[in-house]
Amino acid sequence: MAGRWSIRSDLGAGITVALVAVPQCMAFAAMSGLPPSMGIYTAVVMGLVGAAVAGSSTLIIGPAATISAMVLAVLTTAAPGDPTRWPQIASVLAVLVGLFTLIGALLNIGQFVRFVSRSVLIGLTVGAAILIFGTQLAPMLGFGPIHRSTLAATIWTTGGQLGQAHGWSVVMGAGTLALVLAGLRWAPRAPIPFLAVGLGGVMAWWMGVGGNGAALDSIGEFPRVWPQFTTSLLDAPFGTDLIVGAAAISLVGIIQTMAIVKTLALRHDSPVNPKRDLTALGAANLAAGYLAGFPGAGSFARSALNDMAGARSRWSGVVCASVIGVMILAAGPWTQYITRPAIAGLVMATAYSIVDWRQLWELLARDRHDRIVLGATIGGVLLLPIHWAMLIGLALSIAIFLRRASQLHLVEMVGDSDQQFHERPIDERTGSNQITMLQIEGPLFFAHADELAERLGLVFDKHPSVTIIRMRRTQQIDFSVIATLERVVRKYTEAGGHFLICGLTQSMFDVLRNSTLGRIVASDRMLQTTGEVFGSAHRALRLAEELCGVPLLLSSADPASVP
Repeated sequence: MAGRWSIRSDLGAGITVALVAVPQCMAFAAMSGLPPSMGIYTAVVMGLVGAAVAGSSTLIIGPAATISAMVLAVLTTAAPGDPTRWPQIASVLAVLVGLFTLIGALLNIGQFVRFVSRSVLIGLTVGAAILIFGTQLAPMLGFGPIHRSTLAATIWTTGGQLGQAHGWSVVMGAGTLALVLAGLRWAPRAPIPFLAVGLGGVMAWWMGVGGNGAALDSIGEFPRVWPQFTTSLLDAPFGTDLIVGAAAISLVGIIQTMAIVKTLALRHDSPVNPKRDLTALGAANLAAGYLAGFPGAGSFARSALNDMAGARSRWSGVVCASVIGVMILAAGPWTQYITRPAIAGLVMATAYSIVDWRQLWELLARDRHDRIVLGATIGGVLLLPIHWAMLIGLALSIAIFLRRASQLHLVEMVGDSDQQFHERPIDERTGSNQITMLQIEGPLFFAHADELAERLGLVFDKHPSVTIIRMRRTQQIDFSVIATLERVVRKYTEAGGHFLICGLTQSMFDVLRNSTLGRIVASDRMLQTTGEVFGSAHRALRLAEELCGVPLLLSSADPASVP
């Protein structure tokens, strides 16, 4: 009975997703500047291969909005002014993306996705949405395709032709946009995109496509024969834009797909196999490239719908891809009534839906550095191809992270009459007491070495009898920092000072004891953490009192008053 229920659920989910996928995937192909039929080829091939290989039971791999926006940017820079070559180049691009993704899977790059800043992902999504809106304005207004090297130039060119807008095209595009947005809001599980495009087709048929002055631009009849060409890597216009574009698309596809997989896994408390899912993504892109498709990735919308519709296994993905193929073959002659303005409206609605507006506003209100990364990414989309904008945003995010990580967090620990500890920035008073306690936070890398030596040197110049370093919040230390500590501590102890370390985890204790610093600081002066809060700190203070014979530093709220 359980098996029957699973099959029934997968059939229902697969058919539901297919109804949404048909118009959506054609729209994504149009978004890339490619024939809408390529979206169907890609959906079928990537859907079947992805379902066969992926570890996630509800992941749907195929054309995706963000990836399609990047594909258009690569095509317009790799072969500007020659759209007839774009289908072949797009297939080559898919092969390259597949190869890069498979290499990433082999290197287990999926585990490093968590280090990509959320501000970069949101900036990329918002940038892709802006790019989609900008490129789809022309077909919605009834113009032919307008492809410029930058989005700003495309919008400028489109704006210069507003006076020539086709009224019925605007009605068709705006109506589709409004209907799909309403469906996303009020009936997210219903195949509203399919119904919206179908309704537009009925309207176009009624008006008589090509037969009167109100004619709407059609996507044409869908060919019932699979394209004969196969990808030839030797014919591709290899250059910086194609290679960098493929690498950027691969990276975004990996990030997007892993985000989807992890979200779905958390929802069902199921394990994640990043290597297998990325292998599925790479293989799907490779197959699509060799079978007249273009690059794709995991789809947020279709994967979520597949899950909500009750999918139980990867068979739902097989059903979805198969139903797409059967539907389009059966209804091929009727696709001539699907209009480009309707597809443009659908694409715009999709662009709006891929942006997490709540997270965007939170990010804008929260952190200045995130706003810088977000602004740079979005600004780059306006002035550069989106793959370059994404790489700039990623590089800026890494630079800000490294700048933050290189900052040394060193404070003085003081206390009150209740033996409670408080942190205080290091100033000119630090080190003037006989017993001085400092606290280091975070991992210590080579970038901290010189600053640590300088700041400790200033404290040691005040000649405190005992200096305690609390390292409870330090879990890692590299050779450069250890060598620096060994040098300044040796000078301090040779001048008669006593140096103690407390709050050490077992691993940190072992590292320091067996290092050059361990030759200067005896093991009994390296105190490990205890089960009590600040337990090792209190032990260090008692030991310090024994060494210099003074009352505990932390018995006064003002450490400067302690002799």
